[in-house]
Amino acid sequence: MKFFSITSIHEHKLSHWVTLTSKGVTKGNSKEVFYHSFRQADYVTIMAVTKDDYIPVVRQYRPALERYTLEFPGGLLDEGELPENTAERELFEETGFVAQAGLAPLGCLFPDTGRLENRLWCYFAPDVIKNNNSEWVPEETVACSLLSKAEFRKAIENGAFNHALHIALVGLSTIRGYFEI
Repeated sequence: MKFFSITSIHEHKLSHWVTLTSKGVTKGNSKEVFYHSFRQADYVTIMAVTKDDYIPVVRQYRPALERYTLEFPGGLLDEGELPENTAERELFEETGFVAQAGLAPLGCLFPDTGRLENRLWCYFAPDVIKNNNSEWVPEETVACSLLSKAEFRKAIENGAFNHALHIALVGLSTIRGYFEI
């Protein structure tokens, strides 16, 4: 069996958010072939459910898609921040909910093994409650909605909720016994 080896790495910082990496790869004695990937911060996403079985989702405009999307709360892992702290922060910032019962880690996924170097940290939060104190200010570009399980299932079925990585969280939550749709 011939093994692959990385023979060169070149980085080009495109912005504060993204670095393009070019890697020279050889297999055995073959000629060097170049592969490209993007380095960016890890993602953190949280699937939350209220005590009365409603799922908080957020609607926001995504320039990459040139449209609004329906997603779970989440964001980028800040340097030096623990993923679970990012999950709690993003849940609060985007929805005003807090994970009073704590977080259940669902795992860490690779969003795209062919092109992205980052990871997705996945969490489930049962029995979240609205934080009604004056600390929370809704984000200007994010709108939170609460969907019943039936509405949530319908949103997946009709493609309104179609973020592949977030649907993976539904699967992980279901497999681990935290959620039943």
